Amino acid sequence: FFQVNNEVNGTYQFNITRDIGSTTQVGYSVQYEKNRYSLLQGRGLSPFVQTVNGASTALPSSDDRSELSVSGVYVQQNFHFKNFLYLTGAVRRDGSSVFGENQRNQIYYKASGSFIVSEFDFWKKNLLWWNTLKLRAAYGESGNLTGIGAYDRTNVYSTNSFLSRTSLFSSSRLANENVKPERQKEIEIGTDISLLKDRIGIQFNWYKKRVEDLLINRQIAPTNGFSSLLDNFGSLQNKGFELVLTGTPVNHRNFHWNITAIYNRNRNKVLEVGPALTLFGTNGGAPIALLEGYPVGVFYGTFFAKDNTGGLIKTPAGFHQIERGLQVSPLNYVAKRDVNGLVDQSPSFVSLRKVIGDPNPDYTGSLVNEIEFMKFNLRVQLDAVQGNEVFNADFRTRQGVGNGLVAEQEHRGNLPRGWISNIYQIEEWRVQDGSFVKLREISLTYSLGKMNLFDDLTISFSGRNLFSWDHYKGYDPEVNAAGQSTLLRGIDFGAVPIPRTYKIGVAAKF
Repeated sequence: FFQVNNEVNGTYQFNITRDIGSTTQVGYSVQYEKNRYSLLQGRGLSPFVQTVNGASTALPSSDDRSELSVSGVYVQQNFHFKNFLYLTGAVRRDGSSVFGENQRNQIYYKASGSFIVSEFDFWKKNLLWWNTLKLRAAYGESGNLTGIGAYDRTNVYSTNSFLSRTSLFSSSRLANENVKPERQKEIEIGTDISLLKDRIGIQFNWYKKRVEDLLINRQIAPTNGFSSLLDNFGSLQNKGFELVLTGTPVNHRNFHWNITAIYNRNRNKVLEVGPALTLFGTNGGAPIALLEGYPVGVFYGTFFAKDNTGGLIKTPAGFHQIERGLQVSPLNYVAKRDVNGLVDQSPSFVSLRKVIGDPNPDYTGSLVNEIEFMKFNLRVQLDAVQGNEVFNADFRTRQGVGNGLVAEQEHRGNLPRGWISNIYQIEEWRVQDGSFVKLREISLTYSLGKMNLFDDLTISFSGRNLFSWDHYKGYDPEVNAAGQSTLLRGIDFGAVPIPRTYKIGVAAKF
């Protein structure tokens, strides 16, 4: 792996008048990466033989190479008037080699301003208990310069053995040289307030972000000769606010107590996505979809059949039924019943689908308490995520192989034989409440101060992810088998839960 990072920045400051100041910044940056990975492997080596050619069984080999560069140039101008008005504007041109030659270079703009009302003399004289009032607004644009791989826009060929000769076979994804970066546009309005000699602090941010030219790998008709196409489809929107409250209830010489509370509320919505429905293939079979007017990454799958009162429809043997009928559109269907009021199993009807869950939370929050008493320092943090759902494929799989709590009920005869096999195909059964409150961290430190050879000696004890209050049936609702993907969220299948950790530390200064 070879990488080069280079940045050159220049700043020029001067005062236009006694009250007006100017700061001009220009810069250039480039990042270049080149890597190569080769793997040769075999099984069944003879004694003392260390070459792959000596293996009795050859295993698949690989040879992967990539090369990319990302560069940008910008100019930024700042003005300030006395100590209460600040204005900033900037233009940036970024380029990335992973995109098509005609699309890789994009121009982005940003502007911001802040107005400190509390700097006026009348405020300082008349509102002594109100220390700071700052109003601010900003607009910015950015691009996803590494949203795809180095050669995802091209038709990459791979090698394989065919009739004892080396052959080349094409990727199943159609080449697209016109693919371009996603573009984000965000506006933010906020305020900063401090009261009672900074004992109380309030920070409020409201934002609205629009993401255009979404990079989506979509299935296409096989008659094209390929099965998928990577292109810029549709747009989405994020809108919400964040509130941060800080306080110091106690501020004495030997006892100091700080509290920080954070509340976040975000609403996500797909504005347009081309076709009415886009499905994503995932591990664990999680049915992730993009639907116009719905949040990103909702679970879209089969669901329980219910009667007019909302009660579950079951067969005389006690089995749940999957809803069937006519799927008029992705969001509209007509459920069908037979003469007995059960789900109509006629071949002309299909298993219906609808939105069965949303991995996006209603809100998130944190509460941090920090207490200093004499030589002790205590920190306690609670984190909360509420209103989200998780597709628990692990839970489904455990029952299917007879190694779960529900499967145990069937083994004991508390459920009819075949109950797991019957409900296994109903995807709504796997969607569970992912809300939780976690004791994220407790840390306690004690400073022994100066001792013999030490100028300072401090002992600390801490634990993270100590306890979770939730109703989740899996190991941990705070997992996602899709990693950091922005489209695939809330999938639990083979993911390692966040570990509970403990730490003891000693810090010494000489």
